[in-house]
Amino acid sequence: MRWVTTLDELKANIKEYLEDADYLFNKGHYNSAINLYFKALVGICDYIILRDTGRLPRNHEERFRILEAKYPEIYDIVDFHYTYYRRAYRMRVEKEWVEVLKNDVHQLYSLL
Repeated sequence: MRWVTTLDELKANIKEYLEDADYLFNKGHYNSAINLYFKALVGICDYIILRDTGRLPRNHEERFRILEAKYPEIYDIVDFHYTYYRRAYRMRVEKEWVEVLKNDVHQLYSLL
């Protein structure tokens, strides 16, 4: 079994998450959409980190530390959305919450 991830694989995963999240968002399934948008956001972070450092973070904690130190603008976006993403575990999310995440993720994706 192969455990090495390439930039192309990460980008393909991000694209799939975004397409599925957009579909769910348009259907009004905001809790499901927020999960996929956040996965896409994490994928974008991993893509940037792998591209620039040659290695992937092992977990969210390491990812957040790298982002905070090397990519503070992206860290602020992830940190902000992480709160809402976690809330979606316990409650229904509003369209407006998801729409902000959607826009941020699409903007970051366009920079890859």
